[in-house]
Order: sequence, then structure tokens, then C-alpha cells
Amino acid sequence: MTKYQEIIDSLKKHNPAQAEYIDEEINIIIHKLKFLSQDNFPKTIVLNQQTNFEPMQDAIIEEKVKVAGGRFISHWIDNPDCIIIVQSNESLYSHISDMLNNPIVTASSAYQQNNIYIIQENSFNTDDTVYLRDAEILAEILQPKYFVYGHDGSAWVKFDVK
Repeated sequence: MTKYQEIIDSLKKHNPAQAEYIDEEINIIIHKLKFLSQDNFPKTIVLNQQTNFEPMQDAIIEEKVKVAGGRFISHWIDNPDCIIIVQSNESLYSHISDMLNNPIVTASSAYQQNNIYIIQENSFNTDDTVYLRDAEILAEILQPKYFVYGHDGSAWVKFDVK
């Protein structure tokens, strides 16, 4: 059972309307992406500022990336097409240059194609109540041709390296 199915099952007991809404919205995302080939799903690495830009290896973030139209990876050797950095505080911009100057990062397809994004939403991936919003944020980043929820500029930004 997926995490979003667990959330929906739990909500059905005390908030059936919310359960139905989340189920519907997640299914819309999944259905829009159903007919895309795997080549259209960017290999995505998610880094956390709080852990010194180490790749996240969390099953829930992996599921969210998959739902949103990406292929989750947790190792640089897999050459990410997209780098997503989860910001934890305002010092990010004073530390990001060190991370971006790392030869492993600069050699990645994501860096070469300028596909680096910063999630600025403080509550990103913190608990079950933000699952849908997190999936929307990731869908806007990973599949911008198909999804616009209005989170660009508030919950996340594109970080230009070139």
C-alpha cells in the first residue's frame, strides 16, 4: 500500500470529504502521466540543506517523486536530470555555491541543463497533512507542461546556474 493510500484510508474514518478530495487530486496527477514513457520522467535527486546537501533516501519522498512524474535516485552516479534542494533556512544561498562547485554536481545532466530547483516551503515532507501539496510542488517542477498549481515563486523556485 502506498503512503497516499494509507492517508486516504485514515482520513475516510474521520474526514471522508477530505479523503475523497486527496484521492481525486492524486489520481488526476497519476492519470495525466499514465501515457508518458519512462524517458519523459526525469531522474531526480533530492538534497536536503539540513543534512549538508546529502541526497534524501526517504521512501515517502521517493513515492512523491514517482507520483509527480519523476524517477527518484539517491546516488550521484545515476546522473540526475533534475536536482531539487529542500531549503531549511535562509543560509542556503550562502552555502549553495560550495555544493554546486563540486565536480560530481557540475558533471551531472541536471547542472548542464540548468535543472536545479529549490523548495522553499518550510513544511515540505514534514507530515501526512502536506502530502498532496508536496506532490503538486514536485509535479510542477518535474512535469511543468502538464501541471500548474501556483506554487512556483512561493513554495519553490528555479535556481539558475548559467
